[in-house]
Amino acid sequence: MNWSKDIFPDKNGNFLQVGLEPKEFILTVKAEGYIEYTEQPVKIPLADVLVRNITLLTQTETRTQIVVTGPKGTPDDPGVVLDLEGRDAFNQAIPLYNEGKFDEALPQVEKAYKTLTEAEGKLKDEQAKADLAPELQKIERVLGICIARAGAKKEEAEPFLLKALERNPKDEAVIFGLIETSKAKSDKIAEQKYRDMLETLHGPNPDVAYNKGVEAFNAGNSKEAKAHWLRTLEIAPTYAEAHYMLAMVDFSDNNLRGTKQHLQKYLELAPNGKNAGTAKEMLRDPALKNIK
Repeated sequence: MNWSKDIFPDKNGNFLQVGLEPKEFILTVKAEGYIEYTEQPVKIPLADVLVRNITLLTQTETRTQIVVTGPKGTPDDPGVVLDLEGRDAFNQAIPLYNEGKFDEALPQVEKAYKTLTEAEGKLKDEQAKADLAPELQKIERVLGICIARAGAKKEEAEPFLLKALERNPKDEAVIFGLIETSKAKSDKIAEQKYRDMLETLHGPNPDVAYNKGVEAFNAGNSKEAKAHWLRTLEIAPTYAEAHYMLAMVDFSDNNLRGTKQHLQKYLELAPNGKNAGTAKEMLRDPALKNIK
């Protein structure tokens, strides 16, 4: 007859079932995170005790056991073990990386890169080495991005990112990483070069132009700042903050007409903006109010 029974082990992993008929059974052992173990037929002896000690394996352990061990259980190719470990570490990192959790992904990516680099030197199978090469390149790219976005020493990402950029000059994530490494090195020339590359890919970026204006303004160069903010409005005419900052520059230059025009435009675009209160107060000033 068809009959089944679930048996749960105690805290020491022991399990027991009494009263089974002396027939053949199918024994299945399951645990979350492990490969299911099945043994059949299991022949129950009459009036006797049958002992089964079972070790469950993870998916990686199972693959390693199948691929690596030779007929006598000795390592056939030690590079394969490292290959499997490295790929497993990278697979664990990828969901974190895709969610933008670069700091959490970084340790696993570093482990994957180190392990697979070692595997490449130890693999005996030339085809396995050839298959590993593109995987290493992919991990190299992700490692560079993670270091640039979350590493303590962002400049260490540069060698990995430069190799990735050479393979794909349009890789936006890599270019952004190189901007971060340039900032870490205080290399303004390199930072601008990579920003220009992003602009070539995407077209002009109003945020970049606006931020350049802020930097120039903070450095005391209002003329250069004004040029950047005018450029911002060429790219994005509805960029309200650019109008506000232009109003501040015009006001400092005693260009009251320009001040009024930019303040009015700011309020038109951002009536509840963070500087709306200041803009309204300034426009109530008779010096600006009476300008036609």
